[in-house]
Amino acid sequence: MSIKSILLASALAFSTALPAFADKANDTLVAAFNKEVQTLDGLYSTSRENLILSYLTSDQLVEINLETGEYEGALAESYTWVDDRTIDFTLREGLTFHDGAPVTVEDIVYSFDWIADENSKTRRGAFIRGWFDSAVAVDDRTVRITAKNPYPLMLRDIAVFVLTRKAGSYADGNPDALTQNFNGTGPYKVVSFDMGAGVTLERFDGYYSGGPKAAGSIENIVVRPIPDWGTVTAELLSGGVNWSFNVPDDTAKDLGNLPMVDHTTGVSTRVSFFVLDAAGVSDPEGPLTNKLVRQALNHAVNREEIVEFLVGGSGRVIHSTCNLGMFGCDVDVTEYDYDPERAKALLAEAGYPDGFEFELTTYRERPIMEAVAADLAEVGVTAKINHVKLSALSKSRAEGQLEAFQNAWGFYATPDVGAISNYYLEGSNRNLNHDAEVQGWFKAALETVDQDERAALYAKALKKVADEAYLLPIFQYSQNYVHSVDVTFDAPMDGLPRLNEMSWK
Repeated sequence: MSIKSILLASALAFSTALPAFADKANDTLVAAFNKEVQTLDGLYSTSRENLILSYLTSDQLVEINLETGEYEGALAESYTWVDDRTIDFTLREGLTFHDGAPVTVEDIVYSFDWIADENSKTRRGAFIRGWFDSAVAVDDRTVRITAKNPYPLMLRDIAVFVLTRKAGSYADGNPDALTQNFNGTGPYKVVSFDMGAGVTLERFDGYYSGGPKAAGSIENIVVRPIPDWGTVTAELLSGGVNWSFNVPDDTAKDLGNLPMVDHTTGVSTRVSFFVLDAAGVSDPEGPLTNKLVRQALNHAVNREEIVEFLVGGSGRVIHSTCNLGMFGCDVDVTEYDYDPERAKALLAEAGYPDGFEFELTTYRERPIMEAVAADLAEVGVTAKINHVKLSALSKSRAEGQLEAFQNAWGFYATPDVGAISNYYLEGSNRNLNHDAEVQGWFKAALETVDQDERAALYAKALKKVADEAYLLPIFQYSQNYVHSVDVTFDAPMDGLPRLNEMSWK
């Protein structure tokens, strides 16, 4: 018997001792999250778990249509561009919060003002403060949102970052007001929340019809934090769990071979890459300030093998920090094929015939990071991996201490290169190239709503970034989902699971 078979057999045996909460007869779907939900308030967490939860419990003025890339009215019945920095949104009639209170234009104004206020310390405010000027009630159904300057991603930011809150929700400026008890507008309302036990949701019968978001066909959704994949496996096999995501490739494949479990895979908008200190922020004389060295590193990494053996599923090799099909990304750029001999020659030309040593700061996918380090070692470069928590990486990055760092960027499901602009704009601590031309092109692209002009500016920027090898792109993520065979689930195009779209077979 194989090791995997033994593990599955053990899981089956263990599952007999666990209670089964997932019950089609009781119309209750149980979703297993690998990480704990720390707060019910999506304004104060951008974890993938909270994004999934917020989609169920909160609404925005508009939603993106993944098929067309267009923004459709959600809480807003319609919207009209008044000029290139002003949009009027007309609210639907009969909207209510989960507590039964009507949704008003005053609630929308309050939400924008709270999120944009630096003192509220939301995790989403930084994304709108740069452009947001004002939110004003025009009449009892119309709110006018004005930007400081023309900004092409204005609708994106409203759709992603401005979650609607009832006016006065954060009484006395208390940011923790909705952490434990939540009042939203989404298709599901919170019934209970306990750290360690998870979240229980109930379909909101007062949810509006005719919008872009599914109202939900399943009555109850229970979110359970289960950090151990062996336990998730056992619960799936016993019927205690119906669905889980972000499942390790081997586990997902093994489960998918069983008759009671389906394995679904899909791409994610998230990409993985390394930022290299080309500008010498951490060390003005550092080896990564040399273009030939950066090109050598790009040639040294075997992206194809990493994707095939470590990413798996629907993962893809990338040569730029975006996904093909995304606006602004369909550009022919320099591609660095796997060529260790070429990498060695470039290193010798750069004055490093015996290689060099540098620190690579990472925070996720340790096996992949170690594979990259092993590839670099083959050409004489020693990458000392400093594997830390994301908070520690962010602190060191802000202090300008990193020679090279890993990043995984998900674009907030935005099909536009502008969503990764903070790696290229002047003043951002994520930008370690400090290229005035690239900075200027990105800045200009974010200050015009002319799509042809934006595409041309992004093309020039991405081509130069690749030519100069300012970054080391590696792969586009794959996302594994497992679910019981009695539920329908389709992998989302943007990597954000929408549990309200699931149904029983």
